[in-house]
Amino acid sequence: MKWAPVAPAIRLVSLVLGAGSFGVAWRLTVMGRIDDVPPPFIVVAGLAGLAFTCVALVGRYPASKRQA
Repeated sequence: MKWAPVAPAIRLVSLVLGAGSFGVAWRLTVMGRIDDVPPPFIVVAGLAGLAFTCVALVGRYPASKRQA
């Protein structure tokens, strides 16, 4: 597996998406206090936020090698 670099614009978009995903997870947690929100939705939003934030901070993502 090779780690491919990410362009600066993609890093900025990933940072915004990561913050937005954490915001959605937080909002779903708050909504879950009042109404019934299934926990997998909250977990998936949090994991997406973590993944986007890691791409934004590290600046690389794992890419498989292409075989010709």
